[in-house]
Amino acid sequence: MNFQIARFGSRLFGTGLDKIRNIGIIAHIDAGKTTTTERMLYYSGSISKLGDVDQGDTVTDYLETERNRGITIQSAAVTIPWNKYKINLIDTPGHSDFTFEVIRSLRVLDGVVTILDAVAGVEAQTEKVWKQAKDMNIPSIVYINKMDRDGANFNMTVRQIVSKLATRVVLCNIPYFVNDLKTQSHRFVGVVDIFEGTLLKYHENDDGNDVQVIPLNELSEFKDSEQVNQDVMKLREAAIETLGEFDDRIVDSYLETEDYMKVPTYILHEALAKATISQDVVPIFCGSSFKNIGVQPLMDGVSLYLPNPGEAQKPSVYSPVASVPVKIDPKSGCLINNNKNLCVAFAFKVITHPTRGLLTFVRVYSGILKSNSKVINTQTGDKFNIGKLMVMHGDKPHDVDQLGVGNIGVISINVENKRISTGDTLVCHTLKKSADGLHKNEKRLKLLPIEVPPPMFSVSLQPMTAGDRRGLDQSLNTLLMEDPSLHVHVDEDSGQTILSGMGELHLDIATTRLRDDLGARMEIGKVMINYKETILKPTTPVAKSIEDSAFKKGHFEITLSLDSFQGKPEDTGLIRKDSEGAVLLNDNNLVIFEQDCEPDFILERVKRVSRGDQDWDLPMTMENIQNTILSSIAASLQVGGPVAGLSMHSMIVRVHKWEIPQDFDKISSLVTLIRQAISTSIGQLSEKQTTLMEPIMDVAVHVGDSDLGTVSQDLSTARAAQVHSIDDELDSTSSEKLYWAKDLAENIPLPQDPADLASGRHSSPISGRKVVKAITPLREMMGYLPKLKSLTRGHGSYDMVYSGMQRVSPERLKVILDE
Repeated sequence: MNFQIARFGSRLFGTGLDKIRNIGIIAHIDAGKTTTTERMLYYSGSISKLGDVDQGDTVTDYLETERNRGITIQSAAVTIPWNKYKINLIDTPGHSDFTFEVIRSLRVLDGVVTILDAVAGVEAQTEKVWKQAKDMNIPSIVYINKMDRDGANFNMTVRQIVSKLATRVVLCNIPYFVNDLKTQSHRFVGVVDIFEGTLLKYHENDDGNDVQVIPLNELSEFKDSEQVNQDVMKLREAAIETLGEFDDRIVDSYLETEDYMKVPTYILHEALAKATISQDVVPIFCGSSFKNIGVQPLMDGVSLYLPNPGEAQKPSVYSPVASVPVKIDPKSGCLINNNKNLCVAFAFKVITHPTRGLLTFVRVYSGILKSNSKVINTQTGDKFNIGKLMVMHGDKPHDVDQLGVGNIGVISINVENKRISTGDTLVCHTLKKSADGLHKNEKRLKLLPIEVPPPMFSVSLQPMTAGDRRGLDQSLNTLLMEDPSLHVHVDEDSGQTILSGMGELHLDIATTRLRDDLGARMEIGKVMINYKETILKPTTPVAKSIEDSAFKKGHFEITLSLDSFQGKPEDTGLIRKDSEGAVLLNDNNLVIFEQDCEPDFILERVKRVSRGDQDWDLPMTMENIQNTILSSIAASLQVGGPVAGLSMHSMIVRVHKWEIPQDFDKISSLVTLIRQAISTSIGQLSEKQTTLMEPIMDVAVHVGDSDLGTVSQDLSTARAAQVHSIDDELDSTSSEKLYWAKDLAENIPLPQDPADLASGRHSSPISGRKVVKAITPLREMMGYLPKLKSLTRGHGSYDMVYSGMQRVSPERLKVILDE
């Protein structure tokens, strides 16, 4: 029986909004994300041959570095047709060093598939990406992968999903095993569909296309048919009771017959979709992607339970001019400012394609984006024509005429020196293919930008010869445009270029790409921790001015002062809340524009424009002028402080007053003044009035009871950690969800599992493990994993998340400077 045609229907693209799914694949490293994506492509008919991560021929891992290392480094987009649905799918990296790739992908997605390793269960990075999705209100379905492997434990993994991720679940299918008499083991060969009441038995060593679909009432020939039927009845009852809390139709339908098996399947599907989108319940699927088992039901689950763009969360939109209403219409999608002709697209990724040049990935939130349209980049104010529109198939673009609301695609740019960066918002008129006809509020509206995590490590780069400098700079510009989580600055004393990133692997990959893919000739220094500098006392205001003979009406002037705070972003909360003129820059530096600090002629112009008395007729918008000032301040703080020449962190820059000529057409002189003023302010301070700041990490170490004492002692002494809690692994769940999650995990109905039979008891999600939570300097955690494995005989694991920057003590300052 051909499984695709009989069960899943034809493979056609849907055109309606309700047929679009924008999803991502998220997981811990090595859970099988790319392998699962490859199977989805194959079963949809998008590729004719199965790729393999180990062979280096998958569609989404197309970079040479990815194929050589066998890991996903950057997110990759593909569009998959499935059963008249169009699934826009983004395969994301699993390693924590590439968390920004996950963040910017989640930013444009409506739902996610969370993949778990059935042997490892819910791992540290799984919890991290799960939380990232939940923080963005993105619903998820879970796929328990690798059910064919020795040690796979379906029931343990389900219990961990409930306990560690603190969520209710509904099992959509369960694993089916046959007893191998030769090896005296259970072999995973299929899945049992709880809602349809069928066994989907896959042929072994097959590509997964030919599947035997057996109704449960025809299972009598199988020795375990009675147990399978009991499991299905038990789990269908559990699903109905869970979903009945969110949909009264299920309760009404059950009361008509009082038979759980007679509740219509379509009602169960609709109720589960509703509960999934509201994030009350998570559907659970299982399979083995490598063995080609269970991927098609997962794709059905994506179509059935994850939201379309008309059901997803509405985006956050703001405008400096006025509030912008946003609403979601189930049929037409997102409507912004009540204008059906307003097209708003969000840029979330930039790549350099070997034949197409610079390509920008966008999500269209409202309207229709058409090729050759004239758009406004509301972040920069630039107006320019875009070129062709495309959808991506890994690294292969396919041209399309337009991108409708809710779709993800790629655009090229026709105009030189016009760029679109990650986080930019593009607007245009759907019908006129330009910004003509849009309201002035619409020309300046922005979607919420993407937050870029701070870099933790740095490495020095030195061109091999003076002639290689230009090539290195060009390669770095390309790399930074593609990955904004990388940072570059030049050390003023040594002249070395310093590249900073999220982790040691991140920098290793970045320098490999610079050398091998982009052709940069350079010497690479050793990896260093990213220390910063800050000041310990405020400076007095510094005023700088300059006369420019090119302008007749006025001069350039700025007055500013410096202060600092402890280092975490939340420490600035009161300032940002109470001051409309406060802007947070990179390195947690805060700029505060004091009230009426602008030139009088600009203040008057702003008031008249806001009243509608006149249009803005100056050569630069107020927003562009302020952005220039902000970028100049940011660059000036990068130059470094007096302790070690490191960039400044957790600074408050107060702009008391600034002036520009009334007949200005550029403000380069003001940029120069800003740098002079900040340099003078920092120069007022002695070394004793400044100090270093170091990155501090929140660490969670997972160990068995027997290793707890040894690990805790090592953390407190060798790692300089402040241990603040030691809990059962389950008890690390947030307190408000702890009690019901723990009880539900222990008592949730589950099928008979060979892993439970082998051990003689059901698999507990707790199993005598502890989690030690601590705060520790990043410096002390370098090389920690081998030490932890040694202390725990290979059974320990840990997760580490950036907490903030902390001022170092005088004792640690001497040690760090001596290094």
